[in-house]
Amino acid sequence: MIKEGSHLFVEGHGPVDPYLGKYAVKTPRIWEEVRAGWARAGLDPAAPYLPMRIEMELTTKCDDACPSCGMGALPLAEGRTLTDGQIRFLLDQFVSIGLPSLAITGGEPFTAWRALLSLLAGARERGIDISKLTSNGSWGTERRCGPVFDRLEKAGFLDSRLFVPLLMLSIGEQTIPLERIARILHHAVTHYTDRELNVALSSLADPATREHKVDPLIALYEQRYGSFPHDRVHSTMRVYLPNERLTDQAAIDRPGLTPVSRWMNRCFDCFAPTVGAYVLPTSLLKQDGCWYTCAAFNVPEKLAMGNLLRERARDVIARANSSAYVARVRAGGGLKALHEVVPRSVTDTTPGTSFCGSCAWLIDRHDEITGEETGHSSGPVIPVAALLSRPGTAEGAR
Repeated sequence: MIKEGSHLFVEGHGPVDPYLGKYAVKTPRIWEEVRAGWARAGLDPAAPYLPMRIEMELTTKCDDACPSCGMGALPLAEGRTLTDGQIRFLLDQFVSIGLPSLAITGGEPFTAWRALLSLLAGARERGIDISKLTSNGSWGTERRCGPVFDRLEKAGFLDSRLFVPLLMLSIGEQTIPLERIARILHHAVTHYTDRELNVALSSLADPATREHKVDPLIALYEQRYGSFPHDRVHSTMRVYLPNERLTDQAAIDRPGLTPVSRWMNRCFDCFAPTVGAYVLPTSLLKQDGCWYTCAAFNVPEKLAMGNLLRERARDVIARANSSAYVARVRAGGGLKALHEVVPRSVTDTTPGTSFCGSCAWLIDRHDEITGEETGHSSGPVIPVAALLSRPGTAEGAR
């Protein structure tokens, strides 16, 4: 498999090669194209933070039950899905900020099949690429696999302008039979070229054992279909981490004590425009409309900057760009910028569990030391009709 991190293209650091990387682009002029879109939307293309992609939680429903689910997905009877009206409204919000691409996640998006097709078609109509669609692969049965691909294609999943769409299959704690994952992979690589569709496996392991399901999946694939398509399948291999949104999550034992300062020094600048290995800057939009400046599943709650079902996207983007914490991280090329605020004598002696855990801890220290407040808690819900009538919204501008 192609390892995550290969073919990394960062703006200002050399040319971009099309059709390379897990999140491949279709044009070497990706930065010019994206910045032109921001400018057409009336935004300052040189602003510290403008998302290249929003990771959109279409539904909180899931047909599996992973104990360490990073998204905090709910059973089918308890979860909620964005309505048709909310989907249309959010897509118009995205147009108003010149958003280049969307990643669709859940819960499990395929449990909200009609809403998923509506989102795909609506994004195509508005010229927003789908750069990633994440799934547990429960639909990969012999009867459903081919027809689902056909319907996704008809709805516009492959009709992107800037990005090669990626189908991400998650095989961490999921109980979905691996034969379904293998069938989806085989259909993808035999029916589409890597210029039409990329595929990837996301395999998260227990931090104590580091065991992944990739090896048994490869063995099953080769038993049924022949040689595994290592040259077509990308990988995301990580471990489960503590998550602020999972109050009942079992304790996670991560061996070793890594100081926060070490996480800081190794942190990648998640706000630098990047494609190929990743799509950055990115953001997370929860099903309830809460919007974060980072799309990591265990994103710190203080990186919530507003609610796109209650406020205009332009206002939330402006708030993110006025955040002192966001500005410092962007200007300093990652968490290492916080060395200027939090003393090394503290970060050198404080253990951290991950980049995200260190980020959450640093936000609290940053706010204590500077007296600033990172993040935003939205006020009462504003009716969609009132938002649509406001100047500057996509509907109001028509």
